[in-house]
Amino acid sequence: MIERRLGRRRRIPFVRSAVLEIQGRSHIVALADLGPEGAFLSTRSSFRRGASAVLKLVLPRRGQEVTIVCEIVRSTSRFDPVSGQPAGVAVRFQDLDDAVLRRIEEFAREGFVPDPDPAPAERYEYRVLERPELDSVELNRLGLDGWALATVLPVTGGVQLVLYRLL
Repeated sequence: MIERRLGRRRRIPFVRSAVLEIQGRSHIVALADLGPEGAFLSTRSSFRRGASAVLKLVLPRRGQEVTIVCEIVRSTSRFDPVSGQPAGVAVRFQDLDDAVLRRIEEFAREGFVPDPDPAPAERYEYRVLERPELDSVELNRLGLDGWALATVLPVTGGVQLVLYRLL
């Protein structure tokens, strides 16, 4: 297969979903790679080449949702073992906003970089329980397992307990 891309694309090392809107329907797709010219989206749905679409995704490293007008340039509904081509859709971006283009170029060039702020040393797990009434015996037992009570909220037919514990 002849490579037609001019710019660099960066593979996404984990599942990152996006929404491809085409012909009035929304399709959840997995973003497989991303570059300033376009992206490859993993899906088993097949689309007509040349069709207009809108891709909604959260920009890597930015956490900002963007909407990008694009065109379908290739579509395959099944993995092709001969060529190794996966099932999915290749899209070419059209009329990218300058700020979005810069973010995508930066991602394609550098990939995911560590956050400058260190990850919190403490991580918490949360649990929400609904009970008909407060039970001190149960709360003490949960406390022995490391759970702490954050709040109690009234709900129809009882209370809702929000608990947390350090992992």
